[in-house]
Amino acid sequence: MMENSLEMELRAGLHGLTEVESGKRFEVLAALLLGALLKSFKARCAVLHLISAPDHEGVRRADEVLVRSVGGQRLSGNIDHELLESLGALEVPQLIQESGPNSLAPILSYSIPLVDGERVLILLEGSSESEFDKSAAATLRSMIDQIQFDLVDIYLIAKQARMISKLESRLERLEEVLVQQDLEIQLEDIESSAQQVEPSYSVGAISTVDPGMIQVLSQVERLRDTDLNVLIRGETGTGKELLARAFHENTSRSGCCFEVVSCASLAPTLIEGELFGWRKGAFSGADEDRKGVFERASGGTVLLDEVGDMPLEIQQRLLRVLQEGALRPVGASELVTVDVRVIASTRHDLQELVSAGKFREDLYYRLAGFVLEVPPLRERTADIPILIKQFISESGGTGDHSKRFSDSAVGELKVYPWPGNTRQLKNVVQQALLTCNGRVIPRKLVQQYLEESTSERLQGEKVQSTQDEIVLRIPATEGFNDIIAEVERLVILTALQRNRGNKSRVTKQLKIPRQTLYNKIDRYGIDESEYK
Repeated sequence: MMENSLEMELRAGLHGLTEVESGKRFEVLAALLLGALLKSFKARCAVLHLISAPDHEGVRRADEVLVRSVGGQRLSGNIDHELLESLGALEVPQLIQESGPNSLAPILSYSIPLVDGERVLILLEGSSESEFDKSAAATLRSMIDQIQFDLVDIYLIAKQARMISKLESRLERLEEVLVQQDLEIQLEDIESSAQQVEPSYSVGAISTVDPGMIQVLSQVERLRDTDLNVLIRGETGTGKELLARAFHENTSRSGCCFEVVSCASLAPTLIEGELFGWRKGAFSGADEDRKGVFERASGGTVLLDEVGDMPLEIQQRLLRVLQEGALRPVGASELVTVDVRVIASTRHDLQELVSAGKFREDLYYRLAGFVLEVPPLRERTADIPILIKQFISESGGTGDHSKRFSDSAVGELKVYPWPGNTRQLKNVVQQALLTCNGRVIPRKLVQQYLEESTSERLQGEKVQSTQDEIVLRIPATEGFNDIIAEVERLVILTALQRNRGNKSRVTKQLKIPRQTLYNKIDRYGIDESEYK
């Protein structure tokens, strides 16, 4: 029964290891194992050592990894290195029971083979409540054997993760030295693996290697020579205007104008005149006739950018233009015939706005002849090297074209969540190009601008944040619990933002258990959109 209980406890622990950072999994499993053994055998102390493979002289090194005990106790006897090495080399569990006034307390030991000649040695010291009998060693072996393969696998994963981390640290240090000396490694005919640009699919000014984005561009190619109205949906900064231009360029309409109307930035009193124009004397200040966007773009294409922000009263007039192909300028008595293709873009879900009564349903169906969904940059990180190359080539700064981002800098850009999408990436690339004096842009410089972007998201009426500190202003009349809750929420949110939502990094930074982090996120209602 004791064996089954241990297996169930450790299986539950193994299931939870998927959420633990790879390099820490062995230590977490070891702590679970020692705690379970301590309880199962009613021992006073449990210790885990790593025994190295024999060196050229046959000597093994024994390193204490973890101790679990009742009341923080240590092993009562003196376990010297010679005894540890001897026990670590044995293939079967041992029970050490001595007699006499200076003898050791009873100790159970078991040495388990890992990889490359390494072994893990477990020592259990009995207490007054437990007396190890002759069957204890066999019981220990039976219990450990149930999870031995998992223990070895997780040790190997953790070892490889630590090795990779060390190699990455060495590469970063080497890279920093090269950057300081304004040097770079030159390999003929071999591009850096992190920045190697695969053959891309291009339409207009957009190039991509991402399967989702390739599908979007292929739909643009199929629809560009039709007059079907298209609705482009996507987050701010995903390149919706570039896609709209791709519908216009190299088509039968490309000889006429491509006009853009920003529905979100124009005041309701101005948007009507901007769209439909006016006649002289229509209102105070109308000293001459003015054509609106639809007249100017007749024969061409109009992009209604952020159409979801258009006032309801203007939506009615826009619907009439789309239905009849004619408009009446402000102050005019006659209709003006226009021939335009309309592309609309929005960051909103227009169907939700329709349900909320904020957008006309009949206008939605007129605009959404075909709907394109543009994926955010965080879902198409394979395009980041292409975009970096494009932004560098577009830069007008002297010498910028010869600069490149280091491999680790590109890696950092790939793991960032990009709330501002390609527009934000372009901003970071441009800042790095302007401020880096060498030819290779290092990771630290990129991190600086990414951290500044994160800090900007935390600025507000009550919060000021820099890379080094967070200042929170709370009214003095607030109760103690309210103040603590405000501080805790801000600390958790700041850590999540600065670690790009990586919860393993957050728990390491804040030195709290992972479950505590999840509890705090739930308690304070922190939504993923606040930190990603």
